Amino acid sequence: MLQQKLTYKTGVGGQVALAGAGGTSAAKVADTAVDERLIALRDLLASPHFKASDRNRRFLKFVVEETVAGRAGRIKAFTIAVDVFGRDADFDATVDPIVRIAAGQLRKSLHDYYEKHGHGDGMRISLPLGAYVPSFEMQSRAWRSWRGLSDRIGLATGRLPKPLLSAMFGAVLAGALVWSLHLFEPAQGPARPVVVVDNARSYSADPAADVFAQALTDALWIQLAKHTTARFVGVRNEEQFNGVVAEARNAFGTSAGLYELVTTVQVDGSAVSVYWHLIDANSRETYYSSRIDETVVAKSQNDVAEAVAANMAGLLLGHGGVISRYVDGTELLANDLTN
Repeated sequence: MLQQKLTYKTGVGGQVALAGAGGTSAAKVADTAVDERLIALRDLLASPHFKASDRNRRFLKFVVEETVAGRAGRIKAFTIAVDVFGRDADFDATVDPIVRIAAGQLRKSLHDYYEKHGHGDGMRISLPLGAYVPSFEMQSRAWRSWRGLSDRIGLATGRLPKPLLSAMFGAVLAGALVWSLHLFEPAQGPARPVVVVDNARSYSADPAADVFAQALTDALWIQLAKHTTARFVGVRNEEQFNGVVAEARNAFGTSAGLYELVTTVQVDGSAVSVYWHLIDANSRETYYSSRIDETVVAKSQNDVAEAVAANMAGLLLGHGGVISRYVDGTELLANDLTN
């Protein structure tokens, strides 16, 4: 199963007004001539769910419009400080951290909006760490449909049994991933890392370990679906893991990093230990290894599986996570064993 999202192929367009004066129909006509990035900016700024100060809204509008106008090269701390924040021409970023602080606030505002409310947006705007030039990412219809449906199903969590709810999530996610594979071709543009996610495995003779491993696999896919940092390839029960890795390499080429996420489970009475490793599929280096220990006492196995999956996804894909550092251009450290 391949999950793909289309990355917008950036081009240079003229700077145009964000809103027309002719009402709804005129706005729709104008949208056909407006760069999609400006449309995404207009919709974002109009959303009541986008929580950012007026200053940071001006910041975002400035960097997006400069990028669309082909002037990304002049987006520096100095120009932002002078043109957006009204600083004098003697502004020194090493002394006055206003731009760096505002950028951090804006990144958080964007992250919170898209994670909580922007699931149906056609394009995602972000501000990469260490830079002020924004990036733009198109989301496929399959992905937007899945995110919206997952939110609606989430409203029923207090009324549906957890095993049934987990099965529903898994079935819908599998369908969305397959749909995405058949509808869309890999996009041109900045490559995001590809992670082949193996099913969690148990090498114990205890059947309880196999049951927990399956629950963890299902919960992990639900957690991975909350992130857009990487592309994920799943392994069906009838497939060989190495074969899927080879297929992913052929499908995505060598422009993106290719990784394997391998997870093993040990269950000893009420104690559960999960070992997982992020491995470079080409060099075979282990980039990150971790162990998570839980106790099944007050919580059911499904609850523990959900907690472990959320922990794994956060360490991999959360703000400052392992894969996030890859996307931000920060070097990954091999053999980082975290207990």
